[in-house]
Amino acid sequence: MNRRRTEITESADSIGEDWIQWVDGYPVGEDRQGKSAQSASLGAVIGMQILTGAVEAFVEALESEPCAVTLEFVPVEPARWAELWRMMAHTDALAFRKGAMTVGARKAFGAAGIRVFPERYKDVKTICKCSDWMRPCKHALAVLRVLGLEISRNPMILVKLRGGERDAEAEAVESEIQTGEELRMEAGSYWGERREWESLQSQICAGGTALRLLKRLGSVAVYGVKMDPDLMFKPVYDGVAAEARAMMDAMRRKREQ
Repeated sequence: MNRRRTEITESADSIGEDWIQWVDGYPVGEDRQGKSAQSASLGAVIGMQILTGAVEAFVEALESEPCAVTLEFVPVEPARWAELWRMMAHTDALAFRKGAMTVGARKAFGAAGIRVFPERYKDVKTICKCSDWMRPCKHALAVLRVLGLEISRNPMILVKLRGGERDAEAEAVESEIQTGEELRMEAGSYWGERREWESLQSQICAGGTALRLLKRLGSVAVYGVKMDPDLMFKPVYDGVAAEARAMMDAMRRKREQ
């Protein structure tokens, strides 16, 4: 397991740490940067909501009322996202979802014409009604910093904010559903009857029909927020598939003895 972890994170940078450096790069003065870092570390950012293309939050300040902050992100064209996922290797995509940016992932972003992080003052608009004339103000910077923590936990938030929520596997599954035959409820049509060992092993270990069923469910509401069950439960299926693969390999070796 340790060897696998090393392979995933080798030559990789932390997306969360890179994001903080990106925020630090705003030329708004050390005073604003310092106050924003302090606000973020003291938990002054409250009520954050991550929406499609935008982030809303409140920042507690010296004023009587918290400052309402909105971050608006310019989306990247869907065709570019589709190109990115087609070019990104599986190991690089896996590392990205775990919060690491590999050399291969950076090359894929560059080839697809997508900036890993938005271009400052162009791809992200910060809105705050405080009296500070500078944009982003210290309140917006604090929200950007806390957003970086969320992105480090789930890098797909960064993708969602820029208009590309599906990963390479989801793209492939969706295409398969649109062009494939209608799924039936009979057990035989789900697993197949009298299947060859290699064929059954491939379907279980790769996800296959299970992911197609999740995709057919469409979005579901969780506490009033629409979620994609494919993205929600895919890590669970990946874990089960890994365990199934190990178990089937052990059974195959025992059978061949």
